[in-house]
Amino acid sequence: MVNMWKRALVPALVLVLVPRVWAGKLEKGFEALSMHDYFLARKLFQAEVDKHPAAAWYGLSVISGRADNPFYQLDSAYAYLLRAEVTFGLADDRERMRIKPLGVDQDAIVAQREHIHSVAWDLTKAQNTIAAYDRFLAQYERSTQAEEARLVRDHLAFQEAREVNTSTAYQEFLDRFPRSRQVYEARGRLQEAIFREATAEGTIASHQRFIADHGDSPYVEQAEDAIYALSTPRGTQEELAAFIHDFPKNHRVPEAWRALYTSYTRDLDADAITQFLKDHPDYPFIQELVEDYRVASQVLLPFRRNGLWGFIDDQGVERIKAEYEWVEPFVNGQALVGRSGREGTIDRSGKEVISVDHDEVSEHSEGLAVVERAGKVGVASRTGELVVPMEFEEIGEHVGGLAYAARGGKYGFIDARGNTVIPFDYDLAGSFRGSLAVVERDGEVGAVDTKGVVVVPLEYDWIEGFDRGVSRVRKAGRFGLISAFGDVILPVEHDHVGAFVDERALVVDGDHCGYADRQGKWVVPLNYEAPEGVITWGVFENGFAEVQLKGKRGMIDAVGALIVPAQYADLGVTAHGLIPAKKKVKWGYIDRANRTVVDFKYDQAWPVVEGLARVVVAGSFGLIDSTGKEIVAPRYQTIAEAVRGLYVAAKDGALGAIDAKGAEVVPFLYTKVVPFAKDLVSVEREGRLAYFKPSTGKFIWKEDGFDAPPAARSAQ
Repeated sequence: MVNMWKRALVPALVLVLVPRVWAGKLEKGFEALSMHDYFLARKLFQAEVDKHPAAAWYGLSVISGRADNPFYQLDSAYAYLLRAEVTFGLADDRERMRIKPLGVDQDAIVAQREHIHSVAWDLTKAQNTIAAYDRFLAQYERSTQAEEARLVRDHLAFQEAREVNTSTAYQEFLDRFPRSRQVYEARGRLQEAIFREATAEGTIASHQRFIADHGDSPYVEQAEDAIYALSTPRGTQEELAAFIHDFPKNHRVPEAWRALYTSYTRDLDADAITQFLKDHPDYPFIQELVEDYRVASQVLLPFRRNGLWGFIDDQGVERIKAEYEWVEPFVNGQALVGRSGREGTIDRSGKEVISVDHDEVSEHSEGLAVVERAGKVGVASRTGELVVPMEFEEIGEHVGGLAYAARGGKYGFIDARGNTVIPFDYDLAGSFRGSLAVVERDGEVGAVDTKGVVVVPLEYDWIEGFDRGVSRVRKAGRFGLISAFGDVILPVEHDHVGAFVDERALVVDGDHCGYADRQGKWVVPLNYEAPEGVITWGVFENGFAEVQLKGKRGMIDAVGALIVPAQYADLGVTAHGLIPAKKKVKWGYIDRANRTVVDFKYDQAWPVVEGLARVVVAGSFGLIDSTGKEIVAPRYQTIAEAVRGLYVAAKDGALGAIDAKGAEVVPFLYTKVVPFAKDLVSVEREGRLAYFKPSTGKFIWKEDGFDAPPAARSAQ
């Protein structure tokens, strides 16, 4: 405040004492002003307003603009100055010559205006409110500080809108400040707020209403994504078919069709394809189905002859000559193969698609595969065409038509033809997730959108990547959550924030833990214990999470209700209504009402999968059903999870397989057993490969030497 007082005395120092010999009222007024006799000066200036308006108004402005007198009033000082400016402009040369010796000229008027602007600006900054900046701009629009006032006011108004964070707040901001620098971001936040508020119920109906009311919103796709997720929570055939029927215009319908098709044809079985087409004759990708049917009729299996690999069909007939050092199984009609230290791909006829002369070939993503030769990387299409020249040091997975790439030690982003979309300005970059990609420069991490605009400032140590508008971040060793706008929605102050599972993230602080949702809100406060290993077993699965109180384990549901009291030594994953539970040293099974379903008699117990659960007694594995009935008595050294309806198990030091009824369908004679396809198992013995059909109990193909006794094989 002292500085403002001092500054208030600065102007009008140009006033000079006028010789008394011809002094009139005007001269006496300025003499009184120089002596700080403000009462006399004001009286004399008021008397001279009609005769010498420019000088009189100027003098009155100086008095009102000084803070050391009772007439100090900045608004009045400015009003007087405006009159002085107008009347000075109308004054003739004689009048101007008359008042110039008194220190009244254009320069003095300009200096007084700047003084008033400066004092008013200091007062406005001290208040630092939107209303104060509005008043300043309304009164002093021509000041040099006006632009800064506009910027600061707009910033404060936008921060206020962000704190309220409603569509009404953002719309009011846009209406009041249509030319602010924050308009672009405010529009984006307005759209997000409209979407968030309209869909707060989290129901299919609320998302439908949003789409109907806001068809041009950039969040329509996100609303459609939510409808898809809400309509198909378990991804069952019934859910997928209903979604396709109910929401034919949803952009996820093609994905739903393919998911439905895949659910029928996971093993690419011709009968399954036929059944799918019978159930869904309106499938839109019929040409793909026809090709799959042709392919499904010819299963191709890797085989080895004389140390080289090729492919046979399910009758053991050679279809692709054994000429490769290694091969991978066919995926989407192509297989990776290697020869003479080089890689490429072949189709099901054995024809090379991506020539086998590359150092490395990745699996296809969006129909594109990254290829490398002599340290340079490019991209090939599914037809083998080199669509991105091999001039990069690294290329990532294409997502939404964009991939990160490295050139000259710097990272940027390219399209599917290799054109630069985002300049190579970063030290590291990651693939796009949710329209944002993580980038790093000088050890600091942020995120850019598909246009290269920095949306999340580069200020973090780590950003996971955005999934449905939220990402985990780390800064100075602490974890939190941010939105796709870069807003911190869960403070970056926690020891650990886990990945979202069932829309919940485990949060650990010291020896306590809780759960947050995607809005950063606490669904379950930090009320539970966080012993070592909680980040592994404490996550939500199938809508439930294991928690600990006073050293005992219990289970909560998605809203934090304790459905299983904390009275157990350990708990497993809930599945099919059953929960593996441990009392003291033995395991059994309880239901969600905490009723014992299977007695506590096992040394280890796993969740129910495909109707059966694995259990251990005295080191031996068996299988029980959801009622506790023993389907397979504990007699195996190990039993793996079911794959294609078969359980690979170990007995007497050898591997075989049993079915869901406990029948031994693959003899226990092998060192490796892999369910390869429906009714087809690959087995190995002493490093030799064979294919076995459980339904017939016969081999379709055996590698040379597979049947030889160990002594004979060692002599070979």
